[in-house]
Amino acid sequence: MNGPPSLADNGIKMLKSVPRSVIVLAVLCLLALGGFTVVQRFLFAFGDETALRVVHVYLADLNGDEYQDVYMVTNQMHRILFNDGDRNFASKREYLMYNYVLALGDLDGDDSMDVILTRFENGMMGGDLLFECAEAPADVVILARSDDVPGQVFAIRDGNRDGIPEGFIVGCCGGGTAMMNYSTLFSNYRSCLGTEPPTVAALGDLNSDGALDVFVVKGWRARDQRTTPNEVWFNDGLGNFTDSGQRLGNSEGYAAALGDLNGDGFLDAVVGNRNGGEIWFNDGQGNFTKGGQRVGRGMTNIIFVADIDNDGDLDLFLGGETSIRVWLNDGAGRFKSGQRISFGRLESVAVGEVTGDDTVDIFVGGPDSYQVWRGDGEGRFSALGHSVYR
Repeated sequence: MNGPPSLADNGIKMLKSVPRSVIVLAVLCLLALGGFTVVQRFLFAFGDETALRVVHVYLADLNGDEYQDVYMVTNQMHRILFNDGDRNFASKREYLMYNYVLALGDLDGDDSMDVILTRFENGMMGGDLLFECAEAPADVVILARSDDVPGQVFAIRDGNRDGIPEGFIVGCCGGGTAMMNYSTLFSNYRSCLGTEPPTVAALGDLNSDGALDVFVVKGWRARDQRTTPNEVWFNDGLGNFTDSGQRLGNSEGYAAALGDLNGDGFLDAVVGNRNGGEIWFNDGQGNFTKGGQRVGRGMTNIIFVADIDNDGDLDLFLGGETSIRVWLNDGAGRFKSGQRISFGRLESVAVGEVTGDDTVDIFVGGPDSYQVWRGDGEGRFSALGHSVYR
């Protein structure tokens, strides 16, 4: 299988060159996954053919040099930016976008990566999107997963084993879906979850049996004009999932992350909704109870979980279209509002250590330049100014 086409160095592929069928498929997928609101954001990103807009930024060591690199998803392409270890990021490769998958992880315990994806049951036009599972092909050679963001997983493909990534799978696009830039989906998929299509799914061991379970965040169901509650599906360790029967909340969801927020050793869930973030505490058996605190206000489609102030507990970043805010944990899962970081309409943000000092930083990626906010290890961040990609 050949990799996707690459763009010329420093080249920008405009929307008019993207096949219409790709755009139509993407819009239909987003309609089923997230409803009209998600499609509005998607179409806005593609609305101006001259405006390159960053949709998502992910941080991971992509070339094995122990520095956090950038995987950037824009409204026109994927881009890889390598970190030289001194906060300088070089744009090396750009690729076009293709198909959709939802989440990645070893679901059946065989030490290989599996995929949760969605497909149309009765064809592209008018069909329902269903959950499916698949074994990832053998040429998936790098798994990049942040411990601070357990639900966001992606992989880099090296199809011809030359050490250069030709294609990749990545969590993407506002609604929490993922993109895989090969022209076909995996051929050996099987039924995975019998549920309505989600907005986003987070993977983690929710019932303490050692297998990756799924916390499913639902959104707006367009055909019924209603919101749908979140769900929890338990994995038997062989990739077979059972609905726990829980129906959690009834808000339109956009984002999710897992982490032990109250120090009891179990993965809790943070869900971004139209009116801020909800926290769901896990009893260790995968039964979730909604916390009493609503974290933030307004549409929340960005969530990062990390120990920002080095006190041993997990803090939060929550945000929307043009800003994120720090929320510091008291150790018991109660959060205090902290610094607000703003960024531009065409930019996106990621959280990770990019300055080499073992302290959490903030990376803001734009179409032509980036900005690093250096963390002080106590919950505050200082802007280092914008830099052009080398």
